[in-house]
Amino acid sequence: MNEPLRRAMARANMTEALLARAVGVDPKTIGRWVSNPARVPHARHRAAASRALDEEETVLWPAVQTLVKSGPDRELVQLYPYRSAAPTSLWAQLIRRAESDLVFAGYTNYFLWLEQARLGEVLRRKAASGCRIRFILGDPASTVTRQRESEEAVPLTLSTRIEVTLAELRKLRDVPNIEARFETGHAPCRSSASTVT
Repeated sequence: MNEPLRRAMARANMTEALLARAVGVDPKTIGRWVSNPARVPHARHRAAASRALDEEETVLWPAVQTLVKSGPDRELVQLYPYRSAAPTSLWAQLIRRAESDLVFAGYTNYFLWLEQARLGEVLRRKAASGCRIRFILGDPASTVTRQRESEEAVPLTLSTRIEVTLAELRKLRDVPNIEARFETGHAPCRSSASTVT
């Protein structure tokens, strides 16, 4: 039994027939996915199911990670199903080791300021040593942000988390090599960027 898939369907109130319709497959196919944890759907079907269930593919089908070559001799060293699964120490290590570029393309990047001690000082030193640092943030005033806030319905809103990052970045305004931009969509190919001032 594929327990992660079954649980995600239950959380989403999604029957096999409803998920089949959303993914574009026969309901019997969904039944086979649920009953056989070794069965991994085609990439387009995994992506559609992931969207319909609002869950990462690698959570629904953990075997997907083994389909991607990873390790020290590969382009991908390690995969994490979601950002919070990556150890805090890994973020510190990646920031510390960066020499030429650091790009933070999270919608809020809020977690960085909470988890990384004296991040502003670290970024200031990195920039002084010639490292280019870029932040890509969701626009706190955009329709996409308001829509996501409505869906999430949590007290600490996306726009508040974005504002925390902006407040921290304002302290670094005088530092060359640090820049921030807004993006207005979920995928870079659909985004229009504007400079944060």
